[in-house]
Amino acid sequence: MKKLLLLPMTLFMIVPALGHGDALSRETLKKFFPEAENFVSRQKSLTSQQLLQVEKASGDEVQAVDRDLTVYVAIAKDPQTGKMQSIGGVVVVDAMGAKGFLDLAVGCNLDGSIRKVLVLENMDDKELESETFLGQLEGKGPSDSWDLENGFRLVGNPASARAVIRAVRRGMYLFLAFMGR
Repeated sequence: MKKLLLLPMTLFMIVPALGHGDALSRETLKKFFPEAENFVSRQKSLTSQQLLQVEKASGDEVQAVDRDLTVYVAIAKDPQTGKMQSIGGVVVVDAMGAKGFLDLAVGCNLDGSIRKVLVLENMDDKELESETFLGQLEGKGPSDSWDLENGFRLVGNPASARAVIRAVRRGMYLFLAFMGR
């Protein structure tokens, strides 16, 4: 009987970790950067020091899957020079809400500010996917206030909403670490 109880718990813990392995489609990436002409998937293993800096700056615990980070870099033509250049990137992060996990795609501009957030998979409250909730994260950057108690309109279970905000902020700092900042 104990073995039967352990199997669902084990699967529950493994499934979120597997979510980062799935490649994002061009269609999904275009939702973040419609002006991009191409997207390039880049992997980077972050150092222990970088991961500690991400944890400290984001206030959220870095997960094992965050160490080997995949960033989908958006490439577009500079309107003035005509040269192709990076304009930002998308990272995938997990959040653990009160009812279950969420996979989030976080699009960041080169300065680290949030371009857009999409929920890829949601085992928690569906309200967390609303444009009203996720839209308030757009434009937030590393120097902005991320006050979880007074800075956001929380939806659904407040603990789940805070977990999403922390994960988005972690995604922003992971992107900045990827960029060497």
